[in-house]
Amino acid sequence: MVSGPANNKRLAPRPVVEAFLAHCHRTGLDPIARQIYAIERGGKWGIQMSIDGARLVAERSGEYEGQTPVQWTADGVTWVDVWLDETKPPAAARVGVYRRSFREPLIAVATFKAYSAGGQMWSKMPALMLGKCAEALALRKAFPQDLSGLYTSEEMDQASAPAQAGNAPQADAHGRSEQVAEVRAPRKDWLALANAARSRAELRPVFQEASAAGDLDVQIADGRTFKQYLWDLRATLPEETPVEDVVDAVIVDEPVTEWPTATIPNGDPS
Repeated sequence: MVSGPANNKRLAPRPVVEAFLAHCHRTGLDPIARQIYAIERGGKWGIQMSIDGARLVAERSGEYEGQTPVQWTADGVTWVDVWLDETKPPAAARVGVYRRSFREPLIAVATFKAYSAGGQMWSKMPALMLGKCAEALALRKAFPQDLSGLYTSEEMDQASAPAQAGNAPQADAHGRSEQVAEVRAPRKDWLALANAARSRAELRPVFQEASAAGDLDVQIADGRTFKQYLWDLRATLPEETPVEDVVDAVIVDEPVTEWPTATIPNGDPS
């Protein structure tokens, strides 16, 4: 993994490579097929997936049952299946993803204002780029455990735009420099452990163990630290794990059956 102009290529730091390999192992995505990759934006390394990679992860889950066609709108009221207005970009795009056992598709909406980075691709093909953002949002919404913390390059374009002005940490009003999250490979697959928690009570040991391992400040693919991710996840969970109804089995002794013995006429009883 390298970055920079052709005459000044820089190798990715070892911690970034280790974190990248951990994500490849967790998702099963192939970097050779350009399904997942590490990229430097504004002097900061991040791990991203392609929209094809997100589709593949959803398909491998065995729960994916297709999606609705991408639709675009100019006013949020009328949605069209094809965007033909070349004078202006669509205001929003939406996609719905079907998951087995879900009664309705999980629909996600991406707005042009929120995701457009104003680059060449966004100027040339705004409808396509916005549609990819909406699809990635919908896939992550339908499969949060498989795709949490992974974002596509189309989604992250807008995040990198302000960072191009400079790479140095900015000082706040009190003269303190902004702290940059540590980038290194975590000691465990904390995301998988956190996503398996069904309540705050089950999430608490994950927080404590990650804190003891010094991994709370490890940066995940979307730019958040693992500590921030845990707090966001905590807000969606109940305090205690739901109690499932348990049916006690009753052991019944089966009676012993006495089978009659046949008597052979004139036979020797011995």
